[in-house]
Amino acid sequence: MAKETIYTIPINEAFEKDTECPLCDIRKRLEAEAVEYALGPAMMEPDHRELSNEKGYCNHHYRMLFKAENKLPLALVLDTHLEELRKKIEPMKSPQKKLLFKKQTNSSSSFAESCLVCDKINHTMSRYVKNLIDMWHSDEDFRKKVANSKGFCIPHFQLLYDSSDDAEFKKALAEKEYAELCRIQEDIHKFTLKFDYRNRDMEWGTAKDAPLRTTEKIGSYITEE
Repeated sequence: MAKETIYTIPINEAFEKDTECPLCDIRKRLEAEAVEYALGPAMMEPDHRELSNEKGYCNHHYRMLFKAENKLPLALVLDTHLEELRKKIEPMKSPQKKLLFKKQTNSSSSFAESCLVCDKINHTMSRYVKNLIDMWHSDEDFRKKVANSKGFCIPHFQLLYDSSDDAEFKKALAEKEYAELCRIQEDIHKFTLKFDYRNRDMEWGTAKDAPLRTTEKIGSYITEE
């Protein structure tokens, strides 16, 4: 299967779902696949294990890794990652010796949060974003899908907006996002009104799950941890 097809099919599928952000739907799938891969096939790949030892994972993805039923793969990852951390910390036990060496690479800055899963997802998402923008320009049917969608979460809206230099695309994207924020604010406002006793007979309509949808609209999808 051609690379373009690999990326375009999931985009079209995501836009066929009733979601506040199709890119969140794609990212959620990539995240699940990356975590499963980290505890499975990746264990047998020396290059991946080397990166895992060096970078480790963010707090969020460590929690996802920990939720896996089989703890042995995670234990193996943690064991070798600790070896790398010890190598970084050992020279720091003698800070008075640092002047005897050239610029230190194993400094406290080496512990800045990094995550192999995040890196993998972000790299792949950049390809999806590029293809989405290309599809918008070249495929009239897809442009209609975007117009009929519920827009994007704010982080993915910003990513799309910043990833294009085309004024027409930026204008259409911003107009769509503004309209969808108006829609969802109506729902969240109605949700607040329902807690006034004077509105106890008011129908919920589409507002009953407004806090979840609004939170995801503003900050991206929420995962259970």
